[in-house]
Amino acid sequence: MAEVVTMKIGPRKILDYDEYDPDDQPITAIGWEPGLTQEEVWSCSAGWWKLEPGRAVRCDIGIVLNPDNVVVCVAKIKGIVKREDMRMWFLGDLAGERYDPWIGKTLERNDSKNPIAYFDERAIIPPEAVTGETATLNSR
Repeated sequence: MAEVVTMKIGPRKILDYDEYDPDDQPITAIGWEPGLTQEEVWSCSAGWWKLEPGRAVRCDIGIVLNPDNVVVCVAKIKGIVKREDMRMWFLGDLAGERYDPWIGKTLERNDSKNPIAYFDERAIIPPEAVTGETATLNSR
């Protein structure tokens, strides 16, 4: 059984403190706003998260959700990087065209305030089964 990790991000926020990605590149903003590309969303959403590393490393797919639980990015997870404060950063690349049908669809989550949630991959409609009428990815 594979799991999918979801990362619910808040509204776009310009950082007023120094933050860096694992490649020591500065991060100037986090969060989502309309008009961001998947690449832009992934670059500001891949970390630094409080995660259970054993569980996170088993995930092959990462789904980034905007504040309304709408899918705005899908990535293939390759691994994680740990920082000294035990926060983690997902390593990966955009998942590609196969997952484009998920973009713009809602993925219902529980009411937890935790921005990280995991799903059994069987609980999410596969991309090839998504149609124009599909509103929610977990409405099997």
